[in-house]
Amino acid sequence: MNKLKKLCNHVKEYGLVKTIKWVYKYIALKINHLSVKNIDFVDVENDSDSKEFGYLKELPNIFIVASIPYYDIGAGQRCSQLAKTFNKMGYNVNYLYAYKSSENTKFSIEMPMSSHIFIDDKIIDNIKDKVHENDLFIFESPCNKFSKVLDYAINSKCNIVYESIDNWETSLGNGIYDEDMLYRLLANARVVVGTAKYLVEQLNGYLKKYKIKNKKVLYLPNAVDEELFCGLREMVKPKDLVVGKKTLLYYGSLWGSWFDWDLLNNLAKNNPEYSINLIGDYSRVLDKDKCPDNIHFLGLKKQYELPAYLKYVDFSFIPFKTGEISDYVSPLKVFEYISMYTCVISTYLPDISNYPNCYFGNTYKEWESIINKDVKVDREAADNFVNDNTWFNRVDTLIDNVYNNKSILKDNLSIVILNYNNKDIIFKSINSLLKYNELYNYEIIVVDNKSSDGSYELLNNKYGNKIKLYKNTKNGCSSGRNLGVSKSNKEYILFLDSDQWATNKYFLHPYERLLKHDDIGLIGWAAGFFNDSGISYYVVDNFPYRYMPQNMLARSDISYLGSGGMLIKRDLFKKINGFDELYDPTCYEDTDLSLKVLNEGKKIVYCPYLGIIHLPHQTTKDGTDAHTKILLEKREYFKNKWMDKNPDLLKRCIK
Repeated sequence: MNKLKKLCNHVKEYGLVKTIKWVYKYIALKINHLSVKNIDFVDVENDSDSKEFGYLKELPNIFIVASIPYYDIGAGQRCSQLAKTFNKMGYNVNYLYAYKSSENTKFSIEMPMSSHIFIDDKIIDNIKDKVHENDLFIFESPCNKFSKVLDYAINSKCNIVYESIDNWETSLGNGIYDEDMLYRLLANARVVVGTAKYLVEQLNGYLKKYKIKNKKVLYLPNAVDEELFCGLREMVKPKDLVVGKKTLLYYGSLWGSWFDWDLLNNLAKNNPEYSINLIGDYSRVLDKDKCPDNIHFLGLKKQYELPAYLKYVDFSFIPFKTGEISDYVSPLKVFEYISMYTCVISTYLPDISNYPNCYFGNTYKEWESIINKDVKVDREAADNFVNDNTWFNRVDTLIDNVYNNKSILKDNLSIVILNYNNKDIIFKSINSLLKYNELYNYEIIVVDNKSSDGSYELLNNKYGNKIKLYKNTKNGCSSGRNLGVSKSNKEYILFLDSDQWATNKYFLHPYERLLKHDDIGLIGWAAGFFNDSGISYYVVDNFPYRYMPQNMLARSDISYLGSGGMLIKRDLFKKINGFDELYDPTCYEDTDLSLKVLNEGKKIVYCPYLGIIHLPHQTTKDGTDAHTKILLEKREYFKNKWMDKNPDLLKRCIK
């Protein structure tokens, strides 16, 4: 409905012809966004604009050395999650893999890395110019095909991590497990990781067997992409999800000796009112046609499609047979199930026995009993679990054990957050900032914009002197942020919205790489472009990779920055007189501030790697008639102001 209203408003304001052109351009952008190919590439080809206006990534290179391509299993496996997370944190990621995909379905998806290379005889020639001393190589199996890569990493004085993700001494290791390679990985690894408790025990046994001393094995189970699997987001129910009296969902591999088809078939046959949905490549399911009619095969999906399915089910499940394979596994999907606030049914798996909202049984009768009970999801327990089990947490631990990182922002940063009737989300924001404050020791300033939901009182009671809390006399984004800055005493100011929260202990690290450039006046996590009429139009989210080539850290060829995630020096903020309060209550105040910085001869720079998650439109009520009225009014004021002051700035980077 909001999209239809937006279209009608566009016709009223610009006429039918311009609206048709606008829709055509929008669809073309979407098609371009979706047409990203999952092909192998040795280098990212940067266009002339990104070369001229871009800043290359400078953190150590990360090499993920995996068995399968990034896009296999819908890009949901551990090696892909690590690649994606390192990239989100501003690292230059290179993905090397040993085996081609065997899946019938091949997706076109974004590849968050600077190279995606099949390991063959040319592998060293393909990576030698990319490898530097102190880079990080992460190996996921003792596969002999990795031998040349391991040798090159050792000779280049790189850091090596070996992660044991499966019990390779079982059938899973056929064609992969090589004992000599295992020894060399363990002997040369700076960090050794077991993803399941039994794998940690197994690794310690190997270290003892091979007489390798002074190696500590880290227990780092799988995790969740909290930004993707966010149970707080609204989602549309997928059309192919089959709903029953009780709706169940599993996704992942549908083949292998560990998958308990007997349990699943008996559960379905004895409960025809259940609807059991299976997502995955079913081409290798030999007896698919013999399954009961209430087992529905939905095919393989991209990882980003999965949350919407979980949003509308009663139970998610894991039907793995217990034994030498399943006992050594950390099911990645269970973290995603929990994050989406589903009740989980599983056979007894040692690693997940104490996870929240999980119920266990090894027979269909036990599962039936659980399903027919009125079980409720404990959302607080799920949130607490997810806070400690994100992929950012896992990467933080790896970084801590390899690199000694310090911050130039330590003791030198104020974070200003606006709150307006957002008590359901702002606590998540502040809790995250308190959790990840050890490296930075910033001050947290919260300005309440005349809330009426009791959030000011709740904030005051909960946090006390852990934060600085102030009341604005009116509901205004500009006046509220100006008030927050007036109460700060640090050199740098970071603005966040109350519906944003930090994801990791190094969440400001990418910005810090840009602070050495004296000509940069403003750094932002969100950005947009003007159209030829000089008004805000497309935003970076409309473009592949959010308008950032995978090997780039930041770029300056944007028209303006958004306030949520904006970093500026306090002295510059004061020099340009902060936010223009005539934009209160909201809209265009951040666009205006961007132009004020440009008008001072400084650059504004867009960097998408600030470690935050945004749950949009919790405070602005975007799309309502009242908000649209404010938007149009402030847009007119903005355009008239800058047509008079410096019209050239309205012609920057038109899209």
